[in-house]
Amino acid sequence: MKTRLLIIIAALVLVPMISESFAEQIKVKFGETVSYENLKFYFYDIEDSRCPSDVTCVWEGHVLAMIRISNETRDIGGYRDIGNAEKSFPPFVVTLKDIQPYPVSTEKPDYVVTLDIEKQKPKPSDFRDLEADETISNPEVVIMIQSLGAGLIILFIIIYAIKKRRK
Repeated sequence: MKTRLLIIIAALVLVPMISESFAEQIKVKFGETVSYENLKFYFYDIEDSRCPSDVTCVWEGHVLAMIRISNETRDIGGYRDIGNAEKSFPPFVVTLKDIQPYPVSTEKPDYVVTLDIEKQKPKPSDFRDLEADETISNPEVVIMIQSLGAGLIILFIIIYAIKKRRK
């Protein structure tokens, strides 16, 4: 009984650390610029042929947003479709998640785009070039190491419980 309780407590405490996400969502209004870390997002045009919610249409239509993404070294603009991922700004991957509001035939909407900004996890090859006296001070790496430790602790608890049960 104690072993089961210990496994449940360990799972409840440590599993959220393992599944931690590095993604964040930001909203950008039409005509505005929003900054996130070293990136700037400017939402400056829209092509919305979606069927208004108060009208019956033969074709549902499509929506594209013109968004400029820039940092100190790059400046990329263009129409983006929902689900489109921009990978030109490492370590970030920027995905257009949503364009709101859905059109109504009698209103001119104040559009807002929702962007999902995901920080890519470091690859093992990123650490091979470290010098002997260099350290890693990246919060994502710390979380990865903590998650690995949490996983090992859970594994050891399960092995301990199995061995104890066999006795």
